[in-house]
Amino acid sequence: MFAIDTNLLVYAHNTDSEFHEQAAAFITKVVNERDHKGRHTICLPTQVLSEFVHVVTWQRVEKPLSIIEAIRVVRDYRDVGIPIIHQRATQIQTFLELLESGTTRKKVFDMVLAATLKDNGISGLYTVNVGDFKTFDFLQIVNPLQPPSN
Repeated sequence: MFAIDTNLLVYAHNTDSEFHEQAAAFITKVVNERDHKGRHTICLPTQVLSEFVHVVTWQRVEKPLSIIEAIRVVRDYRDVGIPIIHQRATQIQTFLELLESGTTRKKVFDMVLAATLKDNGISGLYTVNVGDFKTFDFLQIVNPLQPPSN
């Protein structure tokens, strides 16, 4: 299963973003995908949903959503059954272990997200910021907006 990072949600819901059409098409595709047992192939961490609301309603965004619109988007994902993953009781231990691995403090919030994914057994992350997550060898990182390299 793959998690979706904040940047893809923001691009998909910000109609003035240069990446809007591509991100919206990708999100629509993966929201509708199911595995052989009929389960979603993606999930959304609570951290990502919180960051999404924060970023997409920010006045610096090309076309910010109102808080009501952002809440509606989050509820829509929840209501269609996208699995929402949460921090587990092991979160702080996993986070500290990742922090000790030598990653700089500049990636603290990426480490929190990575710890949530690791603790929930999530093996992949769709993100535009591939470089931010390359140090986490337990994750397969994919930028769905970039064509695969040969």
